[in-house]
Amino acid sequence: MSKIYGVLAGSAVAGAVTGWLARALWLWAIAEDARSCEDSTSLCLTFYPLVGIGLWVLLGVPVLWLALWILDVRPLKATVPASFLLQWFIIAVLAGLSRQDLPESMALSVGVMAVGPVLVALCADPARRRAGLAAVGVLATVCLSLVWFSIHVS
Repeated sequence: MSKIYGVLAGSAVAGAVTGWLARALWLWAIAEDARSCEDSTSLCLTFYPLVGIGLWVLLGVPVLWLALWILDVRPLKATVPASFLLQWFIIAVLAGLSRQDLPESMALSVGVMAVGPVLVALCADPARRRAGLAAVGVLATVCLSLVWFSIHVS
């Protein structure tokens, strides 16, 4: 098996783990927010959504850093933030398209978030950089088109 396939598979696993973590923390934050505000008769703002995001950053970035370090995807100063930001973009688009401001399916959210680190690992490989950049462009175009379409159809 070629080294790149192992790197892509490992990146997908790391992306799936951080995707699962993001969804679990998101569900926790929504549940705690609803529980805290269930007796409120006025506007209720809690810190739980920010805590969920903060925990995802604190737990997800080290997972991506460790995985990309083990997989020898370099430079880490660029690939880790790029992976995390691409995942953030993907989950924000999925949540925006949902009726509940949350990606509907666990398999969909985890699977799609696994794509982010894979594309970054593909872009980090000099022989496959052009294909990786094209795939990132296609992903961004599709996501932004879905957002545009959902805004104009509503």
